[in-house]
Amino acid sequence: MISCADKCSVEINCYVANFDTNSETCFLHMSGGCNSEQQYEQGWISIRREQGTGFNWSPWSKCSNTCGGGKRTRSHQNANVESTENVTSVEACHCFGCNDTALNCDEWKSKGLVDSQTVLIEPITSNGVKLQAVEVYCYMENGVGVTEINHNGERNITVVGYEALGSYSYIVTYDISFEHVVAIIDSSQFCRQFVRWSCKGALIWDTLNDEWTTYWTNRSTAYLATNEKKTPSGFFHGTEVRRTCECGISQTCQESNVLCNCDINDYIWRSDEGYVTNKDALPIVAFFAGDTGDSGEEGHHFIGPLECYGTA
Repeated sequence: MISCADKCSVEINCYVANFDTNSETCFLHMSGGCNSEQQYEQGWISIRREQGTGFNWSPWSKCSNTCGGGKRTRSHQNANVESTENVTSVEACHCFGCNDTALNCDEWKSKGLVDSQTVLIEPITSNGVKLQAVEVYCYMENGVGVTEINHNGERNITVVGYEALGSYSYIVTYDISFEHVVAIIDSSQFCRQFVRWSCKGALIWDTLNDEWTTYWTNRSTAYLATNEKKTPSGFFHGTEVRRTCECGISQTCQESNVLCNCDINDYIWRSDEGYVTNKDALPIVAFFAGDTGDSGEEGHHFIGPLECYGTA
């Protein structure tokens, strides 16, 4: 059967064909539907596309089922289209099994996942070992399957009373095992993680001692069990060489003689923030701070969820 909806989407002054007057349904073949089911448009009686006018659809509704096959709908919103009724498009969705798993959310997208939801994934390590299935959240907005991994540090946490360099520490605990987190990063094309330090008289880089006061560590720059300190990660860009915050990279710091806003080191609330996008510097595993021991000094740190998409 010829698709009347597809035909009208590409031709000017197109009138509906293949309309079933008994069911008031215009049928067309749906590519990729559950068991090759038909997609159908309801209420198409006399629809005409005006010269230069496109079809404006509402967003798709959520799928009626999270797995095992369901339906989702959208409505026509073009006031310039002549119709005796509102037009509703219906298609099959979530045609995968309820016990299915995937490598990551990018693969779930390929399997037909359209709604953001919690799913099972089985990541593979860099050595080719498939790990046990774990639950993660797939963020599917804009058609991109983003694997989101949460942890205990996704809130503003206050730091006061720690003056020595890096004397405050906060260990980030993820909702899934560290082995799973690393496997997801290594098997993804792109990952990022947001980090912010809000400061009042609490600097990041100690110029006098030429050392980090406030910093974070990752899988390769963390404290060892023996407390032997490895080089801290740089702030936001994920290197260990440059002591530069995001404003230093973009040359937008609030004073021109610093590379981080917090290094102004006054008693005005300021902040340094940005995304770490270097996969080798992810995930963030701990946050360390100092220079909050004197009166009026204070800091707050916030670390966002790990977000990964694509397949490496």
